[in-house]
Amino acid sequence: MTKQWIHAGGEYQVPFLTAASKALRGDPGACPKCKAPLRAYFHAFRAREGKGTLWVWCAACRLHTHAPRVQPLVTFHDPFASLSLEDFARLESESDPSFFERLEALWIAGGLQEVVAERQ
Repeated sequence: MTKQWIHAGGEYQVPFLTAASKALRGDPGACPKCKAPLRAYFHAFRAREGKGTLWVWCAACRLHTHAPRVQPLVTFHDPFASLSLEDFARLESESDPSFFERLEALWIAGGLQEVVAERQ
């Protein structure tokens, strides 16, 4: 049985949102709960404006959060950039594998390079 991903709430909500803010600048830092390196993924829903949602997760303790309607100061690699809104919504809501299982597998395989470049 796969351990579930848990939304960072309670005492970890603000520290995870702070980490998301740092990830928008290219460095999410360490997990506020277990100190393992955090991972981040950004998907631009409004590509021309560069705005979208950022997901931040810890592979070790499996806590996560997201920050919607944000614009990062760096450019993230997005293997799902060409998906339609409907296809991305389907991907995000699938349970086998879950969205975070899929992101983690991509991270491990090197398909989610955290930061490609600083935005101009």
